[in-house]
Amino acid sequence: MSWKNLMSRCFGEADAKFALHAADEARAKEAIKEAKAEGASFEDFEKEVLWHCYQKVKHDKFLEHVDEQVKVAKKLWH
Repeated sequence: MSWKNLMSRCFGEADAKFALHAADEARAKEAIKEAKAEGASFEDFEKEVLWHCYQKVKHDKFLEHVDEQVKVAKKLWH
């Protein structure tokens, strides 16, 4: 399975937060491992985080929410 297909499972259903819960974090680490194995850059991964948020987050703090999720993703990426 492609890492892009794993991305939606890395977010909380209700809060759309990346890797906040233990199970989501484990799936995020797996997605990152797969992304790196496929030669993806962090920027590629970041785009998928943004895309997921764009699809799920419908409040006026969208940019702040995305920024928060990208920071978490970056921390796990390294």
